[in-house]
Order: sequence, then structure tokens, then C-alpha cells
Amino acid sequence: MKLDPIYLITDRNAPPSGDLLGALRSALEGGVRFLQFREKDLPTRERMALGEKVMALAAAFDAAVIVNGDPALAEALGAAGVHLGKTTRSVQEVRGRLGYKGLIGYSAHSGQEAADAFAAGAAFSVLSRVFPTKSKFTSGPVLGLDGFRAEMDRVSEAGRSAPVYALGGVGVENTADCLRAGAYGVALIGGILGAADPAIAASEIRKAMSGE
Repeated sequence: MKLDPIYLITDRNAPPSGDLLGALRSALEGGVRFLQFREKDLPTRERMALGEKVMALAAAFDAAVIVNGDPALAEALGAAGVHLGKTTRSVQEVRGRLGYKGLIGYSAHSGQEAADAFAAGAAFSVLSRVFPTKSKFTSGPVLGLDGFRAEMDRVSEAGRSAPVYALGGVGVENTADCLRAGAYGVALIGGILGAADPAIAASEIRKAMSGE
């Protein structure tokens, strides 16, 4: 599976309308084809029910869905993969002991951490946070473009190259800068879901990637 360079992460609190599914539909209409179903604070049954709706919506646009932190839920929903990090089961455990066959994404805060995840079997990583953001979902010091570029160099030096998405404060205004700094693509929450029109936001980010 070729990974799309736009990686949308869900947050039901991001849309100004409060309508996550409506905002997601708009984003998909704007060209989003790769998304992470997060919402990990929901009770199990509620998360499953919402996940089923997200999966059905994504399927209508032939978009791939990754589930945050829960391989069992990812398999139950028929998702393309699972997204892991320091607070979840490790990549080694999920890929090795559990024998998970789907895509594995990883949330890294340094190039070495991303490289270690790739060595353990992750297919891609997000690296954050690149720019200041108020999002509670991104943590760690702000790297800035120079810092992000330096961490990308560390990934290459480790000899474990795989797609890395820039995360944290990313929007249409800095997407091209992230790609020039070595990112494979950009991971966003508010940059699309928080927009007045997610379809336009997604389309503009795609254009920024192509230099239009």
C-alpha cells in the first residue's frame, strides 16, 4: 500500500460545528485518503460504534483507516493498521508477539525514536512537534524546521528509512516547508478538521504539496 502524504487524525472536538462525521465527509470530499481514527478517550462500546461509522464513511471514498493504539479494535473494524506510541504496546510486541499483519504507524519525538520503530517493524512514523500548537495530542519541545531537518538526518544516519510525517501546527502555510525539510507528508488535525470548510483545506494542502 502506497501511503498518501496527507495523514488526517480525528478529534471530535476539532470541528467548529461539533460534527466529526460531517467534517470527515467534507475532508474526504476534499481528497483525504489516509486517516487515523483516534478518539481513544471514548468508552469501548462508544468507540467501536463511532469507528464503524468512520470506516463506512472512509470506504465510500476508498480511504485507508488506521486505529490509534488498539490492534484488537483495528482488526475488529477491518482497518488497514494501527498507530502506536510510547503509551501503547510496543511495535515489537504488536508485530512480533501478537503477530499483527497490518500497517503500523508510530508517534516519535526524535529521529532515533522513529528509526527504532522502523527497525521493529513500523511502516511509517509521525515526528512532532514541528511548530507550536495548542493541541493536547502533540507533546514535546517544538522542533522548528531546522530541528525537524536535523531529526530527519538522524533517521537517515540510522539506516532505517521509511515515511515520516511532520506533525504539530502544520497547515497550508507551512506544508511545503515541511516537505523541503525531509518530510514524506504532513499529519494534521485542526489544519483540516478545524477549518470552516475541511474540503477546501484538504484541497489547498494538496496543492501546496505540488507547488501550486
